[in-house]
Amino acid sequence: MKKIFSICLLGTLLFANACKKDDKINGSEEFGFEERFSPKESELPEIKDMFKTYNVWLRLNFKNSKEVMNAILMQDQNNRFGATPIDEAMKPSAIMFMDTLLHNVSTEYVQKVFPREFFFVKTYNGSYWEENIKALGRTRLIVCWPNKVKDAQPITVPETHYYQDSVVTRMVWSNLSGMLVQRMEEEIPEFEAAGLPYDNGKIMDEISKNFPGNSVEEIEIRDAELAKMTAERGYVSAWGSRSYDNDLAQWLNLLVLESFDNIKKNYLDNSPKRAEKYRILTEYLKKEYNWDIQASGDKYREKLNSFQ
Repeated sequence: MKKIFSICLLGTLLFANACKKDDKINGSEEFGFEERFSPKESELPEIKDMFKTYNVWLRLNFKNSKEVMNAILMQDQNNRFGATPIDEAMKPSAIMFMDTLLHNVSTEYVQKVFPREFFFVKTYNGSYWEENIKALGRTRLIVCWPNKVKDAQPITVPETHYYQDSVVTRMVWSNLSGMLVQRMEEEIPEFEAAGLPYDNGKIMDEISKNFPGNSVEEIEIRDAELAKMTAERGYVSAWGSRSYDNDLAQWLNLLVLESFDNIKKNYLDNSPKRAEKYRILTEYLKKEYNWDIQASGDKYREKLNSFQ
């Protein structure tokens, strides 16, 4: 019995240690494990520098698909086709894309909140189940490169592709934002209270039920009712009504990729509750993580417009 108890206790300690959000991922000296979560010495200098600065490992190489599909405390058991490595010629552009993304976030926020691993692969899963991007738990984001998502642009200028290809960049941030909310140390004080309570999408579902139909006119009427609800309750979109996690993820995704002028015109001027949530969120990120997220959004919109 004592032996079984000791094994269970060891497992519990390991699990708790792995779940800490802001710890640097190292081998545990207490248990005598060899440190292995870091780029090899033979890795590209840019990747080693990125890891040293941000504690984020950009992974471009693997020998077996299981290295990609098995993350910390999470396995993708639905992937039947594995993953294929990124082409050598695509590695520089993947590094540039990731480096640009990180430079649009404060170092403090990346170190404390970002997922620890980003895998860039050529393909992930396959056939009808091929995926362009995959969030594996809250510690690993897998991105296919170059990406085949609809309307993605060819990589012509790697240095500016993050700004030029808004389809891929928004897809990455849409997935990343959901992971970030799960990894933040606490819920943002007063953020939820600034709007109306979340209802797991009850009102959204009622609107869809009360305004059915798929004609252009019927869709416009339904969308107008949903937009009215989101403004009255303080959400970016109707999906934000489901939960705090949904709501905050959409706010992060919006602010990091859009200018203040556009956000003010489309979201704040017509909704005092959204305006208050915006204030609380931007002030919190500046105070706790030294991240001016709106400056990132302004920069992104300015550069994106220059390519249009």
